Amino acid sequence: MKRTQAASIASISALAAGVAQGAVTYSGLVDTTISNSGATTSVSFDLNQDGTTDFDILFNSGNIQKPYLQGYPDSVPGSTPLARVASDGWYGLPVTPFGTMIDSSYLAPVPDTSPVPSGQAYLYQDNNSSIQTVGDWGMNNVTEGYVGLEMFNGTSTNFGWVRLLYNLPAKTLTLVDYAYETTPGEGIIAGATNEVGAPNLYFQPASQTVPVGASVQLSVVALANPAPAYQWRAGPVGHGTYTNLSDAGNISGSGTSNLTINGATPANMADYVVVVSNSLGVATTVLATLNVVVPVATPAPQVLFGGLTANFYVQVGAGLTATFRWQQNGVGLSDGGRIAGSATTNLQVRNLQVSDSGNYAVVLTSGSLSVTSTVSSLTVLPVSSEGLYDAVLLSEGPYAYYRLSDSGNPATSNLLAYENVAAYNGVYSVDVTNGVPGPRPSDGYPGFSANNLGALFTSNDPNSQITLAPWNLVTSNVTFLCWVNPPVIQNFLATVLWSGTNSSTYAGINYYYDAGTGAGLPGNLDIGYTWSEGDGSAANGLFWDSGIMPPTNLWSMVALVVNSSNTVLYVYDANEAATWPNGTLPATQEANNSIFPFTNYATAFTAPEFIGNNPFTVSGGTSFDGVICDLAVFNQVLSQDQLTTLYNAALGILPPVSLQITNSGNTVTITWGPLGHLEEATSVLGPWTTNTLALSPYTFTASNPHKFYRVIIP
Repeated sequence: MKRTQAASIASISALAAGVAQGAVTYSGLVDTTISNSGATTSVSFDLNQDGTTDFDILFNSGNIQKPYLQGYPDSVPGSTPLARVASDGWYGLPVTPFGTMIDSSYLAPVPDTSPVPSGQAYLYQDNNSSIQTVGDWGMNNVTEGYVGLEMFNGTSTNFGWVRLLYNLPAKTLTLVDYAYETTPGEGIIAGATNEVGAPNLYFQPASQTVPVGASVQLSVVALANPAPAYQWRAGPVGHGTYTNLSDAGNISGSGTSNLTINGATPANMADYVVVVSNSLGVATTVLATLNVVVPVATPAPQVLFGGLTANFYVQVGAGLTATFRWQQNGVGLSDGGRIAGSATTNLQVRNLQVSDSGNYAVVLTSGSLSVTSTVSSLTVLPVSSEGLYDAVLLSEGPYAYYRLSDSGNPATSNLLAYENVAAYNGVYSVDVTNGVPGPRPSDGYPGFSANNLGALFTSNDPNSQITLAPWNLVTSNVTFLCWVNPPVIQNFLATVLWSGTNSSTYAGINYYYDAGTGAGLPGNLDIGYTWSEGDGSAANGLFWDSGIMPPTNLWSMVALVVNSSNTVLYVYDANEAATWPNGTLPATQEANNSIFPFTNYATAFTAPEFIGNNPFTVSGGTSFDGVICDLAVFNQVLSQDQLTTLYNAALGILPPVSLQITNSGNTVTITWGPLGHLEEATSVLGPWTTNTLALSPYTFTASNPHKFYRVIIP
């Protein structure tokens, strides 16, 4: 044991030899070992070497797992370890590595207060009745390191260190050595001695990438005696030329071991070095590059339907105090009408109009500094681009809507799958074929446009999927809705929609199971669902035969409706709504189902979602075979009547709209519900003009002797 200690001591003593920080009083090698049951059970030492004991090291009640270091905070001068406070109020000691700066910013001094006995800090377990682990020194069989110390006399503070070796199997604790910085307020580096030497660099400043406004600290650890001087320098990135820095603006500590930049800006983007010198020599650090990232406006890009709301966000570092001003195409915006948050980090543009299309950015101003964020583009789809199905679906308030009518080539670029409600955009994988026909009037669905498009997916292909941005949706009440056209019977577990969530759980629409009693022939796979698989219980729906399946070579509307107590699957096609064998509609799985009792727990959709495949089957064996389009997500349970209205809209059947006009004096209110757009004319014969700014209920002050209104549905 003695030889093992000596080898360990020698290795660190050699590391510290010949270098020091400031005016240091050093003990030399002490190498005194105590044991919980041996002849020596405690050891004391005089840190500042004034003839009075400052610290004691011992085991509490002889327990090998409860060694502690005790100071005397109520004496003059006071002495105490620097430690961290645990949840029970006791103090524990971390293992401080060589080269750590011990100063006023390191750790808190242990006070002379309860529940901790005066000045006690424990290396491993505390002496509380609950026996809590508060220190890091028992994590390995043998631990060697440093402890920061503080001494104070009422007007000034001095710092020091002590090096310990804790051997848990041998039940011993060794005081190796200790040192004390004699200059009040000056920090001391763990391991610094009073040996004379030129600066020796132990830890170099590291390159960093930070957002605008972040607080940055570049640090160097250098040991030297006499005490070294520091000079930080900076220069353009990659140029290799540097000029001296001084404390000014957002820069401080230019003449210390720690350079601080409070609220970084692009002007601070540079290469940094620090020159460390004393009378015996000079040392210069390697360069550290500071990259300051311009604020990013998100989401980008956005392609949204007219009448909806666009939200733009920007994040900045906490160290920057700034004002904000959002711009559209370089022109400053102000709150009022449809715009809110123009002077904040969150801009909102409501009731979108085509004129709102453009590039949005925010200008951050802090003092004389002005920084412009990246650009987030917005494209507003005009009302005239909506089909009847789009209009009815949007009136139900979807959380997300992917039409999958995107142009471009997925095989040659990261083609975006635009989400047209809140910009939860996705990316096409290379083997997805876009631009294929979706449901159209020629298929019997005049509620869609004549050039409606979808995306074609291929079975047994891991690159046949669309990866979506996380919805950040937490719910047990949801409706997934889409249109599918499978040319063939699907593979087992073929996936229409799949969502990886938190806690290794999943949710989605899949082809699962047929017992020969469903709508398809025996051996065909019915449409099914997954909810909360991987949460420690079996997957809801896995062994349930819904009895319905989308027909092949026909377009059908598929809906999965989930709440906490039951799940409903619908399949609507050109012939009829699919039914259970007994003719009931829809297929439902009640909570008390004798085959599979279950509860649909609230699920957090915080990971990427996927259309057309379950990517966790790496072979692609669960990819869908066919075309998918017009996929929508609702953060609510849609009723059968609502779904039937949506399907009827695809068939070109208009839902009823009621237009009501009321007045109070000259104040007029027109109400017509969420569907349709208000048109107005001064004559019943027209001409009629669409008031794209009007949302129901629409209130205004009458200024004409008469006016005519009607609601138009695409």
